[in-house]
Amino acid sequence: MEDKRNMTIFLVKNFLMVMFFIAVCQLGISILYSYLVFPYIQKWVGGPFFDNFTLSNWNVGTLYAMFFWLFAEGILSLLPRMASESVHQFLDRHFDGRIPQEIGSILHGNSREVLNLYYVGCFIILLVLILVALLPYIVGAVWFSRLIRQEMDKLMKEEKKQHLEYEKRRSLMLSDIAHDLKTPITTVNGYAQALRDGVVTDGKKRQQYLNAICSKSQRLDDLITLLFEYVKIDSQGFTLHKERTDIVELLRENIALSYPDFERKGIEMELYIPEECIYWELDKIQFSRAVANLLNNELRHVEQGECVVIRLLWDEELERVRILFGDTGSQIEDEVAKHIFEPFVMGDASRSTKGGSGLGLSISSKIVRMHGGRLLLDRNSTEEYVKAFVIVLR
Repeated sequence: MEDKRNMTIFLVKNFLMVMFFIAVCQLGISILYSYLVFPYIQKWVGGPFFDNFTLSNWNVGTLYAMFFWLFAEGILSLLPRMASESVHQFLDRHFDGRIPQEIGSILHGNSREVLNLYYVGCFIILLVLILVALLPYIVGAVWFSRLIRQEMDKLMKEEKKQHLEYEKRRSLMLSDIAHDLKTPITTVNGYAQALRDGVVTDGKKRQQYLNAICSKSQRLDDLITLLFEYVKIDSQGFTLHKERTDIVELLRENIALSYPDFERKGIEMELYIPEECIYWELDKIQFSRAVANLLNNELRHVEQGECVVIRLLWDEELERVRILFGDTGSQIEDEVAKHIFEPFVMGDASRSTKGGSGLGLSISSKIVRMHGGRLLLDRNSTEEYVKAFVIVLR
């Protein structure tokens, strides 16, 4: 949609620029013809065709009418008299007032003489003048077509670049999927073989292996669920089911579900949520998923004793909602921050030690965009937080 809007703006802007160029050139040509070219032709060519014009008759519009009138008269001279008179009547009605009366009478009185050398010369002069008058249109058309071609080439190069980037990211994503799936599968397989072969005889250790198998299996299930959600919201037929929803209540519900996990990990929560209701058109299920992913991200990357700040701000004048999820944890590296909302983007340390998939933020970003908003990363440290993820709806 954004590309279509940019292309429309480009076409309108350049079309107006070309039309302005044509209008300026036409004005210049009209002045040149009226005060220099036509008087010169009247002085040096003269004759029955040019001598009867006054300065007020000379303009580009009259030039076109004269050319077509003279052309038509030349054709009529080749027709039978009856047909010639019929077409003369049509031309009289069509060009009424556009050809000076003196020229009309000259042409009517000399229709059989149009083919003589003088009138042929007049016809050629008019043809040259018309070609010059049409030159701005020709130049404008070539200029505009060239601008469009250059823009299309630029878009094609950009599209090719994006396609190559997409292929690169897709390859990396498939590699990351394989990595994230293989690690728990390898663990489950190893523990299961140990139990099957009777390597583990101690009851306590058997229970540890079984717990590890359950834990890794749950991890696999969670990852597959995230993959399913990511593919689903990115599919062509996926649509939101929006309804009038209280954002304040939705945020409180999701925080209440996650609060025991934060408390268990020893993470302090500071909440700044207004009491009054704020209604917005939302898909409650999908937007709750976006909020839950952001809360899980905080839970995974904030350590014990640190603080998470959640703030909801309503700007009534701008009709804008901002939901901030900040924390006092470590800052995000520059390289990771550039691609933080792309799938499977996370630090290597987080991948190996914190159990993340790198899909949660990508899913949240997609869901927020589908609601007409943006998910931003704020790395400007304040007294309240070191970094923050901010949902902006307007």
